[in-house]
Amino acid sequence: MKKVYIILSATILTLAFTKCKPAAEDRFKMHENAKRISDSIGRVIDAAMAEVAIQPKNGTGTTDTTKK
Repeated sequence: MKKVYIILSATILTLAFTKCKPAAEDRFKMHENAKRISDSIGRVIDAAMAEVAIQPKNGTGTTDTTKK
């Protein structure tokens, strides 16, 4: 009797895990949203990096930073 319950519970859990996945359309929408959010975060980071980037001054020479 114990084996029957184990097999039955394993079958129910297996069916629950395989049948409760989101549909293909939902997965496609989730991937589109994730890509859109990722691109948005990338643009924000790029804009912030460009804003704080040090711009070279006109008319000044380059500084030699090599060790001697």
